[in-house]
Amino acid sequence: MQMSSSTLITIRNYINLYGYSLVMTLGNIGNIFIMILFSRQRHNACSIYILNLAIINNLYLTFNSLARIISYDFRNKTIGALAYCKIRSYLSGSLGGTAKTVIVLACIDRYMMTSTHTNFRAFSTPKRAQYLIFFSFIFWLIAGCHIPIMTTISNGQCIPSGVYSAILSIYIIISIALFPPITSGIFSYLTYRNMRQRNLRVQAFKHNTNDVNIPIRRRDRDLLILVISELILYAVTTIPYPLIFSETIISRYIIPNKSVQYSQIEALIFTIVYLLVNVNHGASFYVYLVLSKSFRRDWKQLITNGYRKLGRQPRTVATIRTNQKVIQQETSV
Repeated sequence: MQMSSSTLITIRNYINLYGYSLVMTLGNIGNIFIMILFSRQRHNACSIYILNLAIINNLYLTFNSLARIISYDFRNKTIGALAYCKIRSYLSGSLGGTAKTVIVLACIDRYMMTSTHTNFRAFSTPKRAQYLIFFSFIFWLIAGCHIPIMTTISNGQCIPSGVYSAILSIYIIISIALFPPITSGIFSYLTYRNMRQRNLRVQAFKHNTNDVNIPIRRRDRDLLILVISELILYAVTTIPYPLIFSETIISRYIIPNKSVQYSQIEALIFTIVYLLVNVNHGASFYVYLVLSKSFRRDWKQLITNGYRKLGRQPRTVATIRTNQKVIQQETSV
């Protein structure tokens, strides 16, 4: 039994309103926890990447979710509508591209940290990590400048214009579906191989006290788990987006006269897939809690310390008042 167009529109509106609101709220809360925890570990380059990734994810989530929740009427091609259309597409692409690059840089950092070459390990510093994140953001601002130029309003939709839509689909497939997961996957495998080789060397030279640089610290292993979890989360939630985006572009040429129901089904699938992209930017904290024992311990300690600080305040005030009463009594005596 096929659903009517009005039903599909209603489902899509509910997803835009409640789905994006839920993801934005839970995602921002989780990213704030990540920022608090990793702001205390800024001596490590990988921690810098995870900290900045949480900041970028918060910006992406807030901007994109509000853009979906607060619908804009593109049927009238006003200057404000056109400007909003271009800015929304441009900032979304720039922030998303920066987030992807940070994940790749974090995987490369883990490879360098587990390398037996001293020069590779020396390259992994917090200062270099901050520079690379800054330059990656500038790069995506420049690389995505074609998006606001070629994006326009057509048939009440904010979409790429003409032949550029096909070029943009290829650009999205390469920059989202191919380059980040393949590059991150290669360096994750190389990192695993480095760890395996170093563990074998530790077993072979466990009586050699001079080889002090071989063992890998538990904190580095935990950070590697977090980085790999980011890669898996990215692959599961983000790769469907360029595929569906390309389908919508290709179908315009193959099926020039789409039925209303076909267009509504296509729009509903795109809404769900785009929601998954937002989930990618908001689910890191919850994935970390499930996969990392040390992260759970740090988070529980943060909550416990915060609860204790809140609980001490009234006790401290009560203690001061009690002491004042005792002093007054002793003075009166």
